[in-house]
This record gives sequence, structure tokens and C-alpha cells, in this order.
Amino acid sequence: MSAKDIKRLQEWDIIFFSDSTIQYYSELVKHLGTCSRYQLLGNLLANTEIKKMQNKVLAIKGKMGGHEYYEFSIEPEKLLKIGYVLHRNEANKNMMPTYQRIIKRKRLKEVQSFINDGGYFPNSIIISIDSGGRKLQFDESPTKLDDSISKIGVLHLPKRYHSAYIIDGQHRLYGYSDSEYANTNSIPIVAFVDLDRSEQLKLFMDINENQKSVSKTLRITLNSDMLWDSPNQNERRDAIRSKIAQMCGEEQSS
Repeated sequence: MSAKDIKRLQEWDIIFFSDSTIQYYSELVKHLGTCSRYQLLGNLLANTEIKKMQNKVLAIKGKMGGHEYYEFSIEPEKLLKIGYVLHRNEANKNMMPTYQRIIKRKRLKEVQSFINDGGYFPNSIIISIDSGGRKLQFDESPTKLDDSISKIGVLHLPKRYHSAYIIDGQHRLYGYSDSEYANTNSIPIVAFVDLDRSEQLKLFMDINENQKSVSKTLRITLNSDMLWDSPNQNERRDAIRSKIAQMCGEEQSS
């Protein structure tokens, strides 16, 4: 498809799946099985309202690292509907920078079996909520502590597909897909609001920097995205070199 044709399709609100996009979803099905539908729906129906979705959660509002955030618990099925994972793939290159690798099927099966056997993960899933340019509604409770900057209340989540980027915890979240516990368990969430993609990438790297699961190769490619607009010319030059090598190795059109 030429650039002009793709632009024309976008003007008519027609979604075009290139060969690389079809290959991405084919691979996704191999790895995720039926729960790959959440990524597909997030792509096809981005910003579409999910009718009748219960979107209110009890939450604590706080500040950390210069950002406001919310802590709450939610049923996995609800987060799966609004969640989206920025997989590093040519199919998602229009949403760069992306930073997640596709879950391995073996690993996902292990997590699903663990959950179905009554296991649980007490650590929080980290997300960034896309507000769509509108301030999130937070009904603050009159109950408060004078010496605390934290607030408690009711948070109204967006009732839209593709409105919550999963920064950390995709294995734990997708492990609940098709599980009997998807609607009967609740999982802890730390939610930032409208984090820039570069900030999401940095947070992902900060969380995973010392974990064995993040390979040196992935850290280098993620670093190229983070340094792309660096004010330091040497860092930008390193980012360009890494990006050229990555494109030559991954893209058919390179």
C-alpha cells in the first residue's frame, strides 16, 4: 500500500492490516490463544465506549516522582477489556516508542495454571490511563487525615477500549484470561494518568533493569528509543545507529 492510499483509508476511518500486522496477530494467537482478542479489540475499537461496563473503583490518590497516581483493586476481566500492551512489533510502529515483548506461550500457561490452582500475585500491576484529554473524575471522600497528602474516594475509569497501557504485569493480567477467577478475584493496580510514551518506557526500564527477564539486546533497543530526542548529540547518534541496525534486522522494507 502506498503512503497516499494509507492516508486515504485513514481519512475514511478504514483500518488496513499489512502483512506484518497479520503476522503479528497470527503470532499473538500462537502465544496468547483466545486472550489475544483483547489486543485485537483494542486496535479495532480504540476509544470506543464499552457499554454497561462498571467503571467505578474505590481508590487512593497520591503523588510520586512528580506524578499523580491512583491505587485500587479491580477484577481482571475489566482491566483486560480496557487494557493494551505496546508490543515491540512493526504492527505497532505508529505508536512508537513501544517496549513490551510478546508473552511466551509456555510462560503464560504456567501463570494460568498457577492462578487456576488458587495461586495469586500480591504485587501491583502498573498502568498508564489514557484520559482522552479529559480529566478523570475522582469523587473525593470527606474522610481524610490532616497530616496526609493522600486522598481516598471513587475513581471513574474510562469506559473505552485501549485506554489503559499495561506498563508492567502483562503476564499476571493475561494469566486471568478465560479463568474462573477473572471476575471473582481482584488485583492491585498502580495507575498513572497520561504518561508520555517515553516516560512509560523509562518506567518499564527502571522496574526491569536488574531483572534477568530483560535481555541486554532489549535494553539496547529500548535505550535507542529513550535517547532519540536527547539534547546530547552523542546519545542521539548512538540511538540512530541502534535504530538502523534494528530496522535492518527486523523490517522487510529495510
